[in-house]
Amino acid sequence: MITRRIPLCLLVAGLILSCETAPDIYIPSRPVPVIHAVFHDHDSIHRILVTKTFGAEKSPADFGFVHDSLYWKEIDVTVRLKEHYSDEWIEIKPERIRSSYKDSGFFRHPDQEYFEFIKVILDTPAHPLYRKVYGIDTIDLCVTIPGYPQASCTLKRIDSVKIVSPLFDQKYLYLVPHQSLLFIWHGNGHAWSEIDVTFEFIEELTSGRRSKWVHIQNTLYNESAFEKYRQMNITYEEFIREVLLQIEDDPQVIRRYIGFVSMEIVGGDQPMVDYMKFLDGYTDYHFQGYTNITNGLGVMATSTQFKKDSMRFDYETRQTLINENRLRPLKISPWSE
Repeated sequence: MITRRIPLCLLVAGLILSCETAPDIYIPSRPVPVIHAVFHDHDSIHRILVTKTFGAEKSPADFGFVHDSLYWKEIDVTVRLKEHYSDEWIEIKPERIRSSYKDSGFFRHPDQEYFEFIKVILDTPAHPLYRKVYGIDTIDLCVTIPGYPQASCTLKRIDSVKIVSPLFDQKYLYLVPHQSLLFIWHGNGHAWSEIDVTFEFIEELTSGRRSKWVHIQNTLYNESAFEKYRQMNITYEEFIREVLLQIEDDPQVIRRYIGFVSMEIVGGDQPMVDYMKFLDGYTDYHFQGYTNITNGLGVMATSTQFKKDSMRFDYETRQTLINENRLRPLKISPWSE
């Protein structure tokens, strides 16, 4: 028996030629509702995005140009809100909105579609130290699409941030080597809290003044180690380190002054934490790793926020920073006016 060896070049050529006409592999599937809604307690306008997964009788390359491949033609969205003290339910029918703004994507729908309703979820007196909360306790969302089981989600709204320190009317902050800058607040149901603090440095040049900012962000996950409140701090060493990292040495600067301090605290519930873990974690098969929507995909979550600005370091803190050897190259000076 005589066997012939096929030259390697012919094998390679055969493989190349066989790949010139790649098959269009497509497995038809039924669309699934995709629902996203994050309700912020201080917002009065709330939006709900309802789209669908891909499912068609053609390949995505062809069907992406069909405008109804992203949104549902027949759909009903209902939001029910339970009041905190009366336990009464309020039913709302969000308005279907078509906006001219839309991110570019594979599906060529000309507009952005979403559902919108107006309602103050939280209504409290202006002073954050007032503990009694009036407003919405529970949010229920139902999406009805002909031929599909009802997609829904129900969750309790997390407590709003009620600041303890710095006090609501506090103007001066204290930060020295053995005393951290403390931020303390009440807020049950927070699975994620983030504090963003911005420190202003005013630079004096021959041509005038300009402001630079040092930004410090700290994050706390899960429940607080303290029973009745949540606490985060910024240490003196952390502050010095970030100032040296974020303020560049500029020979044109004659001197610098310490300006205002502002802070922002944001918080979210457990669904938001779970979703953030998978926000950019889609697989090659577009699998969404987290959903809390019954009979659908997506997420419904609640969040809260608190802002406070126009604070300053007190005299002792300013003198400490002016005399800090590590900051001497920055030429930090007391106000001369």
